[in-house]
Parts: sequence; structure tokens; C-alpha cells
Amino acid sequence: MPDVIDFQAERDRRNGPDEQFRTVDQAGRPMFAFLAEYETDAGIFCVNFFAYDFADAELRVSSMRSSLTLAGQIYAEIPG
Repeated sequence: MPDVIDFQAERDRRNGPDEQFRTVDQAGRPMFAFLAEYETDAGIFCVNFFAYDFADAELRVSSMRSSLTLAGQIYAEIPG
């Protein structure tokens, strides 16, 4: 039988999110990945974005509600 992972204990053991979910802004301040959900007739979808903390993430979601527009289709990502 496989081991059961206690996600709360695993989260508490870490110093923060995994590397791919952290970045720094131009001033060197840490930013973290957040996820926002929205619903359409086709289902529930998500948008991921970086913010400084939960309060900043809430502010960004509020701004998205009032001003989000389609900027275009993404075709590729250039590593680096």
C-alpha cells in the first residue's frame, strides 16, 4: 500500500512554495504564484498570476474584474 501524504504537514515543513511558483520583481521583492478561477457555460477555468501576498492577489483579481481584456493568442514561449 502506498504511503499517505499529509499535505498540511508537507506545506508546514517547507520554507515556501516550490521554485517555479516564486519570482522577484525588478526591485528584488519576492512574488508568489496565485490562481484565480472563473466560470462560463463551458466550465470552470483558471488564470495564474504573480502577486506579493494574498492581499495583493485580491487587489489584482479585483482589477481583473473591472478591466480584464483579451490581448491575443499565445503561440510560443522563448526560454531564458
